[in-house]
Amino acid sequence: MNAKFFGIIAALGMAASAQVSDNASLSGKYYFRHVLLITDGTANITDTRTGFGTLVFDGKGGFSIAGQQLVGGSAPANLTGSGIYSVKPGGFVTMTNPQRSGATLNARLGTGALVGSSTEAGNTVFDLFLAIPAPSQATSATTMNSPYWISTLEFPNGGAANIRNTNFKLTANGAGSFAESTVTGQAANLQNKLQSQTVGPITYTLAGDGTGTLTFPLAQGLDATTQLLAGQKNIYVAQDGSSFIGGSAAGGGHGLVVGVRAFANGATNASWNGFFFAAGMRYDVAQPGFAARLSAISGSVHAVGDGNSAWSRRTRQSDGVLDAAPLITYSLGADGSGALTSTTGRVALASTKNVFSTTGVDVTDSLSYELYFGAAMPAQSGSGVFLNPQGIYNSGSFSPPGYPVAPGTFVTLFGTGFGSQTATTTAFPVKTQLAGVQVTVNSTPAPVYSVVGGASPLITAIVPYEVTGSSATFQVIVNGTKSNAVDVPLAPTAPGVFSVPPNGISDAAVRHADGTIVNSDSPATRGEYVAVYLAGLGAVNPSVSDGQATPTNTLYKMTGPVNVYVGGQLVQNVAFSGLTPTLAGLYQLNIQIPVTIGSGAQSLAVQTADCFTDMVTIWVQ
Repeated sequence: MNAKFFGIIAALGMAASAQVSDNASLSGKYYFRHVLLITDGTANITDTRTGFGTLVFDGKGGFSIAGQQLVGGSAPANLTGSGIYSVKPGGFVTMTNPQRSGATLNARLGTGALVGSSTEAGNTVFDLFLAIPAPSQATSATTMNSPYWISTLEFPNGGAANIRNTNFKLTANGAGSFAESTVTGQAANLQNKLQSQTVGPITYTLAGDGTGTLTFPLAQGLDATTQLLAGQKNIYVAQDGSSFIGGSAAGGGHGLVVGVRAFANGATNASWNGFFFAAGMRYDVAQPGFAARLSAISGSVHAVGDGNSAWSRRTRQSDGVLDAAPLITYSLGADGSGALTSTTGRVALASTKNVFSTTGVDVTDSLSYELYFGAAMPAQSGSGVFLNPQGIYNSGSFSPPGYPVAPGTFVTLFGTGFGSQTATTTAFPVKTQLAGVQVTVNSTPAPVYSVVGGASPLITAIVPYEVTGSSATFQVIVNGTKSNAVDVPLAPTAPGVFSVPPNGISDAAVRHADGTIVNSDSPATRGEYVAVYLAGLGAVNPSVSDGQATPTNTLYKMTGPVNVYVGGQLVQNVAFSGLTPTLAGLYQLNIQIPVTIGSGAQSLAVQTADCFTDMVTIWVQ
């Protein structure tokens, strides 16, 4: 797994013809669907709006809107206007929210899809935006001539009282109908019970411009409130028929439908590998002891290809924004669909392997209503000294692009042209130049810990403590030649736990009090104090100079709060959180293993005021 993990990441630095995402990467006509929920500051939805139609991007930072909008239970009205957008290297996009004045979408431009959410618009704004390029060649019913996994998330007539979530398979015959007639899902007004309903005949149409419809007639004994999916849904189909997005155009028909073309056969966990951008929305129904929760997410996924997927999620919640980096395991069947085995829900990968969707619909009843849609990240390359815009990582967790860095964090940089030398710092303080390589962060020289030159180059450096703000601009200098500048999010803290092997998704780097490694052969015991090693806990008190090893006569403690969870249980005793004595840039948490925890490999998660990471395990007996 270690070799596969780093092989995929290292590929980020392999240069071909020079290509970096910019405004010109987003041009032409796109079809879009946008669901916008406004709340009262809790999960109570007070205003529901859905926009759909076309966006035309000019390739220079401007776009026009031509479509329709649903508001509450009212009939559709015209939606027109214009906006601005900016595509940063790597595919990171900010753009005018099509439905809310003054709000900005935090979007991602993938291969064949533009996805995002207004994560920075405040505690009352929750939305999910999906768009795909309009086909440049004529489509027809025969474009859809294969099985599809279809997922929906709907808010009938607005609000969450009748929220519903479906996930089911339909095989299109290329002539306007489907072989199956079963819809599976759940609805809040149907007691959140997983059920399958026979609906049919289900039909579809597809015009030459990529627009079409899906029609779900009412079944005998059911009505629009009791049938999981009813009526006509407008859809927009990709040029190759590999996916579609859409939803109802009827009054009160808020929500989204997405479809991904299934594999004919032969899919395995290895089929889902590489880096993807994704966006999603989730609603958790209230239950005893827990209030309802609404979330909107913009982020990325690194599918390792072995049943592990590392996620980076910029998550808007009623109580603020949190950057989360969970590890989610999956198991794909032969048709490219399968279960998310470490959480609830299901995933479906398109047969082209460049688009996927996930849903909250599970194999049993669920109180979570959820939909994600994602597309492969566009490849980035450049000549000379090139820093990959998707290639800056927390050195502990290797959380995928979009997860912040923090002052004092060990970071690993991928690219090309980093020189031919390989070197590692052997003495403290860590210098700001090594083997002819320098790194600056917001123009401040960063301590360079190691350099690997040659065919698979990488640099490990430490973010200077002086860096402040919401973003960090990295630049590599090799023997006086500067690379391109790359912006990444910056947060006061952004934890990432080191692992053994060092891929961020294996056993946590943890030691017993005697210095030996905690692993399956030497597990921690209940009630034992152990040391967890990580990057990204931010500022410490007293302060320390960049690259300076901390002395043994003073404890350098992190200045903010931290929670640790083992096997989902909150650790009650965190005896120390701060820098490891005698080293530079390495943080540690001295924690007591909960006495009621189970045996075996348990999840180890760390949460600060800014970020949450849950990607490694710790062995307990």
